[in-house]
Amino acid sequence: MGVAFNGMESLVVTFQAETATAGQFAAMQENDTVQDAADGAAPVGLILNLRGGHAAVQVRGYAQTAYSGTGAPVLGWNQLVADGAGGLRLAADGETGRTCLVVNLDSGSKTMGLFL
Repeated sequence: MGVAFNGMESLVVTFQAETATAGQFAAMQENDTVQDAADGAAPVGLILNLRGGHAAVQVRGYAQTAYSGTGAPVLGWNQLVADGAGGLRLAADGETGRTCLVVNLDSGSKTMGLFL
């Protein structure tokens, strides 16, 4: 039997988006509007699609992404922030991150699977 997490408890919502990129993590820009998350920003979710000035953002559920930084996430609960390059990294002292459950890590490709 295989393991599958895709689709489990997923929630995708629509925000306004002027400066957003599909495949990047989003951060709040202003009321009802997201943008690509800058380095150190707490991620709202993963931008899945853009159309007509709006973004479909996955705010809950399983996602796979790259990670960066000097310290690698661990399996289990981690405080994560955007790395400014589309992935995530561990929150540094003084940064407010998002608590996510990391369920798989690939240190060779520096990717992880996590629940938002």
